[in-house]
Amino acid sequence: MEVTTVADMRQVHDFAVKWCDKFRDQKINYIELVDHYMADDCDALGFKMDCGDAFSERYGKAANDYEELNKIIDEVNDIELLGSAVYSRWRYFNHWAYTGEEILEFKNRSWFILALSRLAILSEKNPFIFEGTPKKVRIVSNNICYGPYPEPTDEVEQHLTINAEGQVWFSAFTYGQGFGEYEKARTKNYKIEKEVATKVLNSVAAYFSQEYNEIFATDIGDWQMELTNTDDEIFKFRGSLCADFEVDGTDLSDLIRDSLKMDDLYVFDGNCKPDKVNRIRVDYHRVTRIKPKQPINNNTEYVTWDYTEQLIVDRKSETIEHIQNIGTGCVVSRKYKVEGGIESLLDDLEADDLFLNVVGNPPDVVESPNETKDYIITLDFKKRMPRIIKGTYDKNGLPDDWAEFAETVFNVMRFYGFGEILDPSVYNKVKRRKNDYIFCSVTFDEGYKSYYYLTDDDSIEVGDFVLVPAGKDNHTAIVEVVNIEYFSEEEAPLPVDKTKYIIRKCTDDDFDPPTEE
Repeated sequence: MEVTTVADMRQVHDFAVKWCDKFRDQKINYIELVDHYMADDCDALGFKMDCGDAFSERYGKAANDYEELNKIIDEVNDIELLGSAVYSRWRYFNHWAYTGEEILEFKNRSWFILALSRLAILSEKNPFIFEGTPKKVRIVSNNICYGPYPEPTDEVEQHLTINAEGQVWFSAFTYGQGFGEYEKARTKNYKIEKEVATKVLNSVAAYFSQEYNEIFATDIGDWQMELTNTDDEIFKFRGSLCADFEVDGTDLSDLIRDSLKMDDLYVFDGNCKPDKVNRIRVDYHRVTRIKPKQPINNNTEYVTWDYTEQLIVDRKSETIEHIQNIGTGCVVSRKYKVEGGIESLLDDLEADDLFLNVVGNPPDVVESPNETKDYIITLDFKKRMPRIIKGTYDKNGLPDDWAEFAETVFNVMRFYGFGEILDPSVYNKVKRRKNDYIFCSVTFDEGYKSYYYLTDDDSIEVGDFVLVPAGKDNHTAIVEVVNIEYFSEEEAPLPVDKTKYIIRKCTDDDFDPPTEE
């Protein structure tokens, strides 16, 4: 067969798109894939069934191995050779496989999708990669998975359309009488800001404008999407309802839900990802009764110190805020804005289990008569309603995982410290003059006594570990720099010609040298 005419190319292209779409269909019965239909189409196009010999001779294991095919697929330019490879691979499942149902396995579906997609590209532009400027997107998400049939009132399918003008059309369907007889349960038609719609469309288009890894699973629902460009060309995509598509670090399903302010949308992932903690507020309250050495007056034996603290970790503002109300007219606050850092801190928390278990104090615990310490923790989540935890501020009164959380937040705050304005190591630092020598004070192995060494390396800082010659035999030792000073030769604390020099800064290999084989 020689595919030369426009008509021939069109037929090959239609064949490739048709069968690629079938292999992408999560609900397809394997019989439709292994029955004679593909053979009929291949014969009509003149593809040869040669057990994959010709393709294997040129490309080896790629004739039946998805991962190997993926490595060389861009090198395949022979339509007849590739078409015959598809025919031969299909014949294996039709005739030789233990069961034709094996064709539905991920590795086998993926092989056919990869080969057929390449065939579509060779016969025309790739219909599975979006091109142009997006004008409209339509997503149908079906949440029916393997298992018992849903109840008639269970919501199983959602239809969502967004256009570039910001118009949104949404419909949800319940199971009703079963497949093909779903019942429309709710609709919502409204408009969002045009800029928001543009961001959604451009993000979806950006992801599907390049090759992506499809996920196939037989025990969950699926999604189908039509993405239309400004030339009214429609590009179709489909996959399993568990996809984590990201553009510039943003999850597409979450982006659509957030942009439309509809938290219950299935979109691409089925809305089954774990919940997230959006905000944590901790209110701490200590009341202490203090008996002065000298009575204030005849009617007052004790004075009361009412002290409070508040800690807020907030995803939206990307901040940690710590406020101390020490007393009347005395409030101390610290605020840390760390873009990406606070989000990462909150993402690392397990929303389902956070602060869930509190042991509690036994009934015979001895309470202090002059002091109480209490707390209220308020957790705000992305999906669920807020949760409030209250108790006494002590080991058994706090959640089991409080210590771990507190240490994490404290480490963030400690890392950024109090800045440099009040740091004596900054404001007491003298700039080195051209003829000054750099004297570094170093300590050995947690020793308290320091020793002077010279260096010409201006990049060495306090806290660095360096290699130095030590002892009478000048063996190499690792030491820590604890102070750096500049002296002229006349003012040097030691004779310059008798002071040893630092060899260099330490590297990772100095602390963990490679083992000899």
